[in-house]
Amino acid sequence: MRNLFEKLLTLLGAIMRRPLLIVLVTVVIVVILVFTQPRLVSVESPERVWPVEVVEAHKTDEQPMLDLSGQVISGRRSELRALVPGPIVEVGRNFREGARVSKGELLVQIDQFKYRNDVAEQKALLVEAEVDLKIKLRDEKRIRELFEEHNISEQTMDDATLAVEQRRATLEQRRIGLARAERALRDASLSAPYDGLVNSVSAALGKQLSQNDKVAEIIDTSRLEVRFSLSKSQFGRILGSDSAVEGKPVEVSWQVGNETLIYSAVVERIGAEIDSTTGGVGIYAVINQDTETLLRPGAFVWARMPDKMYTNVFRVPESALYGSDSIYVVKNDRLKSRTIKVEGFAGDDILFSSAGEPVVEDGDLVVITQIREGGVGVKVEIR
Repeated sequence: MRNLFEKLLTLLGAIMRRPLLIVLVTVVIVVILVFTQPRLVSVESPERVWPVEVVEAHKTDEQPMLDLSGQVISGRRSELRALVPGPIVEVGRNFREGARVSKGELLVQIDQFKYRNDVAEQKALLVEAEVDLKIKLRDEKRIRELFEEHNISEQTMDDATLAVEQRRATLEQRRIGLARAERALRDASLSAPYDGLVNSVSAALGKQLSQNDKVAEIIDTSRLEVRFSLSKSQFGRILGSDSAVEGKPVEVSWQVGNETLIYSAVVERIGAEIDSTTGGVGIYAVINQDTETLLRPGAFVWARMPDKMYTNVFRVPESALYGSDSIYVVKNDRLKSRTIKVEGFAGDDILFSSAGEPVVEDGDLVVITQIREGGVGVKVEIR
Protein backbone atom coordinates (compact mmCIF):
# COMPACT_ATOMS: atom_id res chain seq x y z
CA MET A 1 0.00 0.00 0.00
CA ARG A 2 2.82 2.29 0.85
CA ASN A 3 4.52 1.48 -2.45
CA LEU A 4 1.30 2.39 -4.41
CA PHE A 5 1.04 5.72 -2.72
CA GLU A 6 4.63 6.50 -3.47
CA LYS A 7 4.07 5.65 -7.16
CA LEU A 8 1.10 8.04 -7.39
CA LEU A 9 3.08 10.84 -5.84
CA THR A 10 5.86 10.19 -8.25
CA LEU A 11 3.42 10.26 -11.24
CA LEU A 12 1.74 13.48 -10.03
CA GLY A 13 5.09 15.10 -9.62
CA ALA A 14 6.07 14.12 -13.15
CA ILE A 15 2.85 15.65 -14.52
CA MET A 16 3.25 18.88 -12.57
CA ARG A 17 6.65 19.21 -14.04
CA ARG A 18 5.04 19.12 -17.50
CA PRO A 19 2.47 22.09 -17.87
CA LEU A 20 1.88 21.50 -21.55
CA LEU A 21 0.54 18.05 -20.83
CA ILE A 22 -1.95 19.49 -18.30
CA VAL A 23 -3.35 21.93 -20.86
CA LEU A 24 -3.76 19.20 -23.45
CA VAL A 25 -5.64 16.98 -21.05
CA THR A 26 -7.98 19.82 -20.09
CA VAL A 27 -8.76 20.66 -23.74
CA VAL A 28 -9.51 17.02 -24.50
CA ILE A 29 -11.96 16.84 -21.57
CA VAL A 30 -13.79 20.04 -22.62
CA VAL A 31 -14.17 18.84 -26.22
CA ILE A 32 -15.55 15.53 -25.06
CA LEU A 33 -18.12 17.30 -22.81
CA VAL A 34 -19.27 19.64 -25.62
CA PHE A 35 -19.87 16.86 -28.12
CA THR A 36 -21.56 14.58 -25.63
CA GLN A 37 -24.02 17.11 -24.08
CA PRO A 38 -27.80 16.62 -24.86
CA ARG A 39 -29.10 18.81 -27.67
CA LEU A 40 -32.44 20.84 -27.30
CA VAL A 41 -34.87 20.30 -30.15
CA SER A 42 -37.50 23.05 -30.73
CA VAL A 43 -41.07 21.72 -30.78
CA GLU A 44 -43.97 23.73 -32.29
CA SER A 45 -46.97 23.91 -29.88
CA PRO A 46 -50.42 23.56 -31.52
CA GLU A 47 -52.69 26.68 -31.64
CA ARG A 48 -55.08 26.78 -28.72
CA VAL A 49 -58.78 26.47 -29.55
CA TRP A 50 -61.26 28.04 -27.12
CA PRO A 51 -64.66 26.41 -26.66
CA VAL A 52 -67.45 29.02 -26.76
CA GLU A 53 -71.22 29.26 -26.70
CA VAL A 54 -72.99 31.48 -29.22
CA VAL A 55 -76.46 32.80 -29.98
CA GLU A 56 -77.80 33.83 -33.35
CA ALA A 57 -78.52 37.54 -33.52
CA HIS A 58 -81.73 38.81 -35.11
CA LYS A 59 -83.19 42.31 -35.30
CA THR A 60 -86.53 42.67 -33.58
CA ASP A 61 -88.78 45.06 -31.67
CA GLU A 62 -88.54 44.56 -27.92
CA GLN A 63 -90.52 45.96 -25.01
CA PRO A 64 -88.94 44.67 -21.79
CA MET A 65 -90.79 44.53 -18.50
CA LEU A 66 -89.81 46.49 -15.41
CA ASP A 67 -89.78 44.31 -12.29
CA LEU A 68 -90.50 46.57 -9.33
CA SER A 69 -91.30 46.06 -5.66
CA GLY A 70 -94.33 47.77 -4.23
CA GLN A 71 -96.80 47.87 -1.38
CA VAL A 72 -100.57 47.57 -1.35
CA ILE A 73 -102.44 50.56 0.04
CA SER A 74 -106.10 51.40 0.40
CA GLY A 75 -107.50 53.99 -1.93
CA ARG A 76 -109.95 54.98 0.81
CA ARG A 77 -109.34 54.67 4.54
CA SER A 78 -111.40 56.39 7.21
CA GLU A 79 -110.66 56.92 10.89
CA LEU A 80 -113.87 56.78 12.92
CA ARG A 81 -114.08 58.99 16.02
CA ALA A 82 -116.78 59.68 18.56
CA LEU A 83 -118.73 62.76 17.49
CA VAL A 84 -120.48 63.09 20.85
CA PRO A 85 -119.44 62.01 24.37
CA GLY A 86 -121.11 59.24 26.36
CA PRO A 87 -120.89 55.57 27.37
CA ILE A 88 -121.12 52.80 24.77
CA VAL A 89 -124.31 50.83 25.33
CA GLU A 90 -124.25 48.66 22.20
CA VAL A 91 -121.74 47.45 19.61
CA GLY A 92 -122.44 46.00 16.19
CA ARG A 93 -122.23 42.28 15.49
CA ASN A 94 -119.34 42.85 13.08
CA PHE A 95 -117.51 45.44 15.16
CA ARG A 96 -114.39 43.27 15.39
CA GLU A 97 -110.87 43.44 14.04
CA GLY A 98 -110.84 42.31 10.41
CA ALA A 99 -114.62 41.88 10.14
CA ARG A 100 -116.37 42.99 6.96
CA VAL A 101 -119.15 45.57 7.34
CA SER A 102 -121.66 47.10 4.96
CA LYS A 103 -122.44 50.75 4.42
CA GLY A 104 -124.78 52.06 7.14
CA GLU A 105 -124.23 49.07 9.44
CA LEU A 106 -124.20 49.99 13.15
CA LEU A 107 -120.77 49.85 14.74
CA VAL A 108 -121.13 51.65 18.08
CA GLN A 109 -124.17 52.99 19.90
CA ILE A 110 -123.57 55.72 22.50
CA ASP A 111 -126.22 56.19 25.21
CA GLN A 112 -128.96 58.36 23.67
CA PHE A 113 -130.78 59.34 26.89
CA LYS A 114 -129.30 62.83 27.13
CA TYR A 115 -129.63 63.48 23.41
CA ARG A 116 -133.27 62.35 23.22
CA ASN A 117 -134.09 64.71 26.07
CA ASP A 118 -132.26 67.54 24.32
CA VAL A 119 -134.37 66.96 21.20
CA ALA A 120 -137.58 66.97 23.22
CA GLU A 121 -136.54 70.14 25.02
CA GLN A 122 -135.66 71.94 21.81
CA LYS A 123 -138.98 70.90 20.27
CA ALA A 124 -140.83 72.37 23.26
CA LEU A 125 -138.86 75.61 23.03
CA LEU A 126 -139.63 75.76 19.30
CA VAL A 127 -143.36 75.38 19.92
CA GLU A 128 -143.15 78.04 22.61
CA ALA A 129 -141.36 80.40 20.22
CA GLU A 130 -143.95 79.78 17.49
CA VAL A 131 -146.83 80.60 19.88
CA ASP A 132 -145.06 83.69 21.16
CA LEU A 133 -144.54 84.89 17.60
CA LYS A 134 -148.24 84.42 16.77
CA ILE A 135 -149.22 86.49 19.82
CA LYS A 136 -146.83 89.29 18.87
CA LEU A 137 -148.12 89.26 15.29
CA ARG A 138 -151.72 89.73 16.49
CA ASP A 139 -150.63 92.50 18.84
CA GLU A 140 -148.79 94.24 16.02
CA LYS A 141 -151.87 94.01 13.80
CA ARG A 142 -154.11 95.69 16.39
CA ILE A 143 -151.50 98.36 17.16
CA ARG A 144 -151.06 99.10 13.45
CA GLU A 145 -154.83 99.65 13.08
CA LEU A 146 -154.79 102.07 16.04
CA PHE A 147 -151.72 103.81 14.63
CA GLU A 148 -153.39 104.32 11.27
CA GLU A 149 -156.32 105.95 13.13
CA HIS A 150 -153.78 108.17 14.95
CA ASN A 151 -154.85 106.80 18.31
CA ILE A 152 -151.34 105.73 19.44
CA SER A 153 -147.86 107.13 19.04
CA GLU A 154 -145.28 106.09 16.48
CA GLN A 155 -143.04 104.86 19.31
CA THR A 156 -145.67 102.30 20.31
CA MET A 157 -145.89 101.13 16.71
CA ASP A 158 -142.10 100.76 16.50
CA ASP A 159 -142.00 98.78 19.73
CA ALA A 160 -144.61 96.36 18.44
CA THR A 161 -142.70 95.85 15.16
CA LEU A 162 -139.43 95.30 17.05
CA ALA A 163 -141.10 92.73 19.33
CA VAL A 164 -142.25 90.76 16.29
CA GLU A 165 -138.72 90.73 14.80
CA GLN A 166 -137.27 89.61 18.12
CA ARG A 167 -139.73 86.71 18.30
CA ARG A 168 -138.86 85.70 14.74
CA ALA A 169 -135.15 85.66 15.63
CA THR A 170 -135.92 83.61 18.73
CA LEU A 171 -137.93 81.17 16.59
CA GLU A 172 -135.01 80.76 14.20
CA GLN A 173 -132.66 80.10 17.13
CA ARG A 174 -135.02 77.41 18.40
CA ARG A 175 -135.04 75.77 14.97
CA ILE A 176 -131.23 75.76 14.90
CA GLY A 177 -131.14 74.37 18.43
CA LEU A 178 -133.51 71.57 17.43
CA ALA A 179 -131.39 70.74 14.35
CA ARG A 180 -128.27 70.55 16.51
CA ALA A 181 -129.99 68.32 19.06
CA GLU A 182 -131.29 66.00 16.32
CA ARG A 183 -127.82 65.82 14.78
CA ALA A 184 -126.25 64.98 18.15
CA LEU A 185 -128.86 62.23 18.55
CA ARG A 186 -127.92 60.81 15.14
CA ASP A 187 -124.20 61.12 15.94
CA ALA A 188 -124.71 58.94 18.99
CA SER A 189 -125.04 56.06 16.51
CA LEU A 190 -121.71 55.44 14.70
CA SER A 191 -122.23 53.53 11.44
CA ALA A 192 -119.97 52.31 8.63
CA PRO A 193 -119.58 55.04 5.98
CA TYR A 194 -119.07 52.44 3.21
CA ASP A 195 -118.44 48.75 2.66
CA GLY A 196 -115.08 47.70 4.05
CA LEU A 197 -113.04 46.01 6.76
CA VAL A 198 -112.86 47.04 10.41
CA ASN A 199 -109.36 47.81 11.62
CA SER A 200 -107.65 49.24 14.74
CA VAL A 201 -110.62 48.71 17.07
CA SER A 202 -110.13 50.79 20.23
CA ALA A 203 -113.59 50.80 21.85
CA ALA A 204 -115.70 48.25 23.65
CA LEU A 205 -119.08 47.90 25.34
CA GLY A 206 -119.32 50.12 28.41
CA LYS A 207 -116.37 52.36 27.56
CA GLN A 208 -116.88 56.05 28.28
CA LEU A 209 -116.07 58.02 25.16
CA SER A 210 -115.09 61.65 24.99
CA GLN A 211 -115.72 63.69 21.91
CA ASN A 212 -113.16 62.93 19.18
CA ASP A 213 -111.96 59.68 20.81
CA LYS A 214 -110.80 57.17 18.18
CA VAL A 215 -113.14 54.20 17.82
CA ALA A 216 -111.84 52.24 14.80
CA GLU A 217 -110.79 52.44 11.15
CA ILE A 218 -112.67 51.35 8.06
CA ILE A 219 -110.65 50.20 5.04
CA ASP A 220 -112.31 50.13 1.65
CA THR A 221 -111.06 46.86 0.07
CA SER A 222 -113.07 47.44 -3.10
CA ARG A 223 -110.45 50.00 -4.17
CA LEU A 224 -106.96 48.72 -3.40
CA GLU A 225 -103.91 50.30 -4.97
CA VAL A 226 -100.27 49.32 -5.33
CA ARG A 227 -97.65 51.98 -4.75
CA PHE A 228 -94.18 51.58 -6.29
CA SER A 229 -91.35 53.81 -7.50
CA LEU A 230 -89.67 54.37 -10.84
CA SER A 231 -86.07 55.55 -10.92
CA LYS A 232 -85.23 58.73 -12.78
CA SER A 233 -83.82 56.76 -15.71
CA GLN A 234 -86.84 54.45 -15.90
CA PHE A 235 -89.28 57.35 -15.70
CA GLY A 236 -87.30 59.27 -18.30
CA ARG A 237 -87.24 56.32 -20.73
CA ILE A 238 -91.00 55.92 -20.59
CA LEU A 239 -91.60 59.65 -21.06
CA GLY A 240 -89.04 59.76 -23.88
CA SER A 241 -90.91 57.05 -25.76
CA ASP A 242 -93.92 59.38 -26.21
CA SER A 243 -95.95 57.02 -24.05
CA ALA A 244 -98.04 58.26 -21.13
CA VAL A 245 -97.42 56.62 -17.78
CA GLU A 246 -101.08 56.86 -16.79
CA GLY A 247 -103.12 54.02 -18.21
CA LYS A 248 -100.25 51.54 -18.49
CA PRO A 249 -101.15 47.98 -17.44
CA VAL A 250 -99.42 46.51 -14.40
CA GLU A 251 -99.24 42.88 -13.32
CA VAL A 252 -99.22 42.53 -9.53
CA SER A 253 -98.05 39.28 -7.91
CA TRP A 254 -98.39 38.47 -4.21
CA GLN A 255 -96.40 35.56 -2.81
CA VAL A 256 -98.37 33.75 -0.11
CA GLY A 257 -96.39 30.75 1.09
CA ASN A 258 -96.01 28.48 -1.93
CA GLU A 259 -98.85 30.22 -3.76
CA THR A 260 -98.51 33.23 -6.04
CA LEU A 261 -101.67 35.29 -6.51
CA ILE A 262 -101.79 37.39 -9.66
CA TYR A 263 -103.83 40.60 -10.03
CA SER A 264 -104.15 43.08 -12.86
CA ALA A 265 -103.89 46.81 -12.29
CA VAL A 266 -103.78 50.07 -14.24
CA VAL A 267 -101.62 53.10 -13.47
CA GLU A 268 -103.95 55.88 -12.38
CA ARG A 269 -101.69 58.68 -11.22
CA ILE A 270 -98.16 59.86 -10.47
CA GLY A 271 -97.08 60.90 -6.98
CA ALA A 272 -97.18 64.58 -6.06
CA GLU A 273 -93.56 64.66 -4.85
CA ILE A 274 -90.17 63.28 -5.87
CA ASP A 275 -88.32 61.22 -3.24
CA SER A 276 -85.47 63.51 -2.16
CA THR A 277 -83.22 60.60 -1.13
CA THR A 278 -83.52 58.34 -4.18
CA GLY A 279 -84.91 60.70 -6.79
CA GLY A 280 -87.59 58.10 -7.50
CA VAL A 281 -91.05 58.92 -8.81
CA GLY A 282 -94.03 57.42 -6.95
CA ILE A 283 -96.56 55.56 -9.10
CA TYR A 284 -100.06 54.49 -8.03
CA ALA A 285 -101.94 51.73 -9.85
CA VAL A 286 -105.51 50.67 -9.08
CA ILE A 287 -105.90 46.90 -8.66
CA ASN A 288 -108.79 45.22 -10.41
CA GLN A 289 -110.29 42.76 -7.92
CA ASP A 290 -113.52 41.81 -6.22
CA THR A 291 -114.52 42.91 -2.74
CA GLU A 292 -113.89 39.43 -1.31
CA THR A 293 -110.20 39.42 -2.19
CA LEU A 294 -107.61 38.11 0.26
CA LEU A 295 -105.27 40.95 -0.62
CA ARG A 296 -104.85 43.44 2.21
CA PRO A 297 -103.25 46.88 2.58
CA GLY A 298 -99.65 46.65 3.72
CA ALA A 299 -98.83 43.54 1.66
CA PHE A 300 -95.49 43.70 -0.18
CA VAL A 301 -95.91 42.70 -3.82
CA TRP A 302 -94.08 42.62 -7.13
CA ALA A 303 -95.26 44.88 -9.93
CA ARG A 304 -94.40 44.32 -13.61
CA MET A 305 -94.91 47.24 -15.97
CA PRO A 306 -93.99 47.60 -19.66
CA ASP A 307 -90.82 49.61 -20.29
CA LYS A 308 -89.97 51.66 -23.37
CA MET A 309 -90.50 50.04 -26.79
CA TYR A 310 -87.18 49.46 -28.60
CA THR A 311 -87.32 49.05 -32.39
CA ASN A 312 -84.78 47.29 -34.64
CA VAL A 313 -82.48 46.07 -31.87
CA PHE A 314 -80.60 42.86 -31.20
CA ARG A 315 -81.14 40.95 -27.95
CA VAL A 316 -78.39 38.78 -26.47
CA PRO A 317 -77.32 37.73 -22.95
CA GLU A 318 -75.35 40.36 -21.03
CA SER A 319 -72.39 37.95 -20.84
CA ALA A 320 -71.73 38.71 -24.52
CA LEU A 321 -70.67 42.26 -23.65
CA TYR A 322 -66.94 43.02 -23.45
CA GLY A 323 -66.23 46.35 -21.80
CA SER A 324 -69.07 48.77 -22.46
CA ASP A 325 -69.40 48.68 -26.24
CA SER A 326 -67.88 45.54 -27.76
CA ILE A 327 -68.98 42.04 -28.64
CA TYR A 328 -67.39 39.20 -30.62
CA VAL A 329 -68.89 37.27 -33.51
CA VAL A 330 -67.59 34.02 -34.99
CA LYS A 331 -66.43 34.13 -38.61
CA ASN A 332 -64.67 31.04 -40.03
CA ASP A 333 -64.01 29.71 -36.51
CA ARG A 334 -62.26 32.93 -35.46
CA LEU A 335 -63.32 35.91 -33.34
CA LYS A 336 -64.20 39.19 -35.01
CA SER A 337 -64.89 42.34 -32.97
CA ARG A 338 -68.00 44.48 -33.39
CA THR A 339 -68.66 47.88 -31.82
CA ILE A 340 -72.19 48.31 -30.47
CA LYS A 341 -74.39 50.77 -28.60
CA VAL A 342 -76.33 49.37 -25.64
CA GLU A 343 -79.88 50.71 -25.96
CA GLY A 344 -81.37 49.07 -22.89
CA PHE A 345 -81.73 45.96 -20.77
CA ALA A 346 -84.31 43.19 -20.58
CA GLY A 347 -83.72 41.10 -17.49
CA ASP A 348 -80.28 39.50 -17.93
CA ASP A 349 -80.14 40.44 -21.63
CA ILE A 350 -78.90 43.55 -23.39
CA LEU A 351 -80.62 45.32 -26.25
CA PHE A 352 -78.16 46.85 -28.70
CA SER A 353 -77.64 48.30 -32.15
CA SER A 354 -74.52 48.54 -34.28
CA ALA A 355 -72.31 51.56 -33.70
CA GLY A 356 -69.61 51.19 -36.32
CA GLU A 357 -68.23 49.22 -39.26
CA PRO A 358 -68.46 46.36 -39.81
CA VAL A 359 -72.01 46.14 -38.50
CA VAL A 360 -73.71 43.25 -36.78
CA GLU A 361 -75.89 41.45 -39.30
CA ASP A 362 -78.92 39.22 -38.95
CA GLY A 363 -77.79 35.67 -38.35
CA ASP A 364 -74.37 36.57 -36.92
CA LEU A 365 -73.18 34.17 -34.23
CA VAL A 366 -72.53 36.26 -31.13
CA VAL A 367 -70.20 34.80 -28.50
CA ILE A 368 -71.80 34.71 -25.05
CA THR A 369 -68.84 33.07 -23.28
CA GLN A 370 -66.38 35.35 -21.53
CA ILE A 371 -62.88 34.30 -22.75
CA ARG A 372 -60.00 35.27 -20.52
CA GLU A 373 -57.64 35.76 -23.45
CA GLY A 374 -60.26 36.77 -25.96
CA GLY A 375 -59.27 38.94 -28.89
CA VAL A 376 -59.59 39.39 -32.62
CA GLY A 377 -58.39 36.35 -34.54
CA VAL A 378 -58.55 33.87 -31.65
CA LYS A 379 -59.60 30.43 -32.85
CA VAL A 380 -62.75 29.07 -31.24
CA GLU A 381 -64.92 25.99 -31.32
CA ILE A 382 -68.68 26.36 -30.99
CA ARG A 383 -70.13 24.05 -28.40
